[in-house]
Amino acid sequence: MAHGGVPLSQGAVAYQGLAGAFSEAAASALFPRAKTVPLRTFADVFGALEDRSVEAAVVPVENTHAGVVADVYDLLRHHMGVRIVAETIIRVRHCLLGVPGATLDGVRVARSHPQALAQVEDFLRARNIQPEAAYDTAGAAADLASGGDASVAAVASRRAATRYGLSVLAESIETSRDNFTRFFAIAREGELEVPERIPSELRAGPTKTSVVYATQNLPGALVRSLEPWATAAIQLTKIESRPSRAAPWDYVFYLDFEGDPNLSPARQALGLMRVCCAWLEVLGTYPAATKVLEPD
Repeated sequence: MAHGGVPLSQGAVAYQGLAGAFSEAAASALFPRAKTVPLRTFADVFGALEDRSVEAAVVPVENTHAGVVADVYDLLRHHMGVRIVAETIIRVRHCLLGVPGATLDGVRVARSHPQALAQVEDFLRARNIQPEAAYDTAGAAADLASGGDASVAAVASRRAATRYGLSVLAESIETSRDNFTRFFAIAREGELEVPERIPSELRAGPTKTSVVYATQNLPGALVRSLEPWATAAIQLTKIESRPSRAAPWDYVFYLDFEGDPNLSPARQALGLMRVCCAWLEVLGTYPAATKVLEPD
């Protein structure tokens, strides 16, 4: 079977981008024995998973410097047959890559994914390098390798430099040294064998759950949706709002909490939420990441 013109196989794990992307490093860490398959867009990744072209997928959800990956959160909500089964955190060390013979002083333009460009904004501004958006970090590296322009660089990983035969003009150029990206491993609902393919050391963390919900259109509705967690003394690790796209200025909320929704007291807290909310869906229950991984 194929998706987007790319031949796929049973047991394969999809990620967005090209070989050398940080998403590839995350996918290889979570599924070290699987064939990793690059796809162009996040929508392609979710589509390949939903139509059973791949067994699992790995997608970035947020970065400590640039914030959430909005497209992924929106796709999680619209593909309700997909569930989060694990998470991992990757340290992101960006490099400025050039064609062989290029120099740092000669670079005028740097291309990369908008998230990556945001993470290296201070470096580029200090050197008067113009950022230009590309669909992927490794894709920008691949395009650069085929173009041969010494005045153009790519912001990508050292892994991508090796993959595409580029020179590292500067390394660790990210603004924040604590530059981490969180990734979800996702699978179709009910496929319980998929998490078993993840190394045990990446499944050793405490239980964590992600949900998405909409409040009722009433004053104080958001506060009422959060009160059950305070009453139950359950730690919330994230709350994020996104436009629902159902109507102007209408929002949905993504919430992560520590615990299993089938066990007390989280079960009771979710029950109270369902009473006061317009709707609520569990996106997945999975082991929380407990360490930061260093990609190759």
